[in-house]
Amino acid sequence: MGRDSSTRLRAVTAFLAISAGLVSYTCLEFMLEALRDDFSMSSDETMVVADIASGASLLVVFLVGALADRWGDRRALSTASVTFCAGALLIGIAPNAGVLHVGQSLSGIGTIAMSIVGLSILNKTFPAKERRARAFGVFAVIAPTVAVVLPLVASGIVAAADWRWVTTTWLLLGIATLLLARRSLDSRSEHTDRAELATPGLAGTALAGIALAISFVKINSRTSSHTLHAVVSASIGVLALAVLVAAMRRLARPTLDLRTLRSPGSYPIAMALFVVNGVNLFFFTFAVLQFRYHQSLLETAAMLIVPQVTSACGAILGGRLSARHGSTRVATAALLAAAAFSVGVFVVAAESSAWVPVAVLAIAGLPIGAVVGPLTQTFMDLAPAGGAGAASSLRNSAVNLGIAIGGLIVGTIVFDDLDRDTARNIGAYREQAHAFHLAGVFCFVAYALAAALVMIHSRRRRVGAVSLAVG
Repeated sequence: MGRDSSTRLRAVTAFLAISAGLVSYTCLEFMLEALRDDFSMSSDETMVVADIASGASLLVVFLVGALADRWGDRRALSTASVTFCAGALLIGIAPNAGVLHVGQSLSGIGTIAMSIVGLSILNKTFPAKERRARAFGVFAVIAPTVAVVLPLVASGIVAAADWRWVTTTWLLLGIATLLLARRSLDSRSEHTDRAELATPGLAGTALAGIALAISFVKINSRTSSHTLHAVVSASIGVLALAVLVAAMRRLARPTLDLRTLRSPGSYPIAMALFVVNGVNLFFFTFAVLQFRYHQSLLETAAMLIVPQVTSACGAILGGRLSARHGSTRVATAALLAAAAFSVGVFVVAAESSAWVPVAVLAIAGLPIGAVVGPLTQTFMDLAPAGGAGAASSLRNSAVNLGIAIGGLIVGTIVFDDLDRDTARNIGAYREQAHAFHLAGVFCFVAYALAAALVMIHSRRRRVGAVSLAVG
């Protein structure tokens, strides 16, 4: 196998691995209603099912990087793919909610592990910055592509057969990733010493406890039935964090690799990842189409095809521009453009047709899609030699925490106005339009703040480079 074909095969393997989480999450949206009916679950119990995978995934978000270093990419990705397939199989045959929860947990663990190893593989496969920039541009295309194709596939399967058959798409993806990993990846590990696994395990437990507590707090905004769960989850998270701090001080060589955060400008770019993932104009438009315009899931997915296409075009453009002008410049420009276009939500009025918010999103989707690759590349460029897996873990933890905390703060405020009486009167429509305006304001603030953080990152990198040259 030639060098170019080997590189392409590794890249395809990485892209498939990264897409697993997006595929399972997107499909789950179209399975929830059928799941609720099949298992006689309440709305709150259904929300728990949706949050289990993300909470469980954080348990291993740091452990995966350490295990990938110990086992090598091939064994780590193979194990992650098998775990993902096992979770999908359990979900597909689940006789009760308990088995469903176990399947969701395994699926979440598998997807986060596949994403971390896949991103690490991508970073190592393209060491040259220009080729890496283009690769991360393709990486950013995955989300809009999945968002266009999977809703049509999942809703078609649910309508024609049964929700359980949707998980066959997950199984096929997991098996394909497993086979490609066995063929294209190196089995050798980067480190031969058997380092301790307590510190990455504690770090993941702390994040998972905090994220799950936030999820239960979101549910408690509707009912107090999960107060105890929130308190227990938060307590476990805080305790794990305290033990982790003590362990990091006592151990001479802790496995938890935080070298990426020692690079100049690392904290601003990590905060930018956190902030950007706390808002999602695509999700808010998805919600307003359903709540305000009473579109079905399939109708909503079809209406959002054009914005997803513009987002994919933006992702490709972002990769190409990064190769020419640098990822930090492109990320800053794209974030500023995304902030500016987000205020376009104010053209949506109570009497506006459903196509108005879709048109606003189609315009904003171009810079939003262009942000993903350059921002990810900017963070991954900080990874030290032999630390791509750890950097990928840190990146995924910032993203997942941003989603959890942003969902709590922004979601609670926006949905109070969006989930209005469905009497279809003009007063309710005004409140729902106001909720969409609020969502746009939050997006504007988040993108503008992220742009400022990227600029701070760029300045600190320049100052650090000058200091190193002088020294």
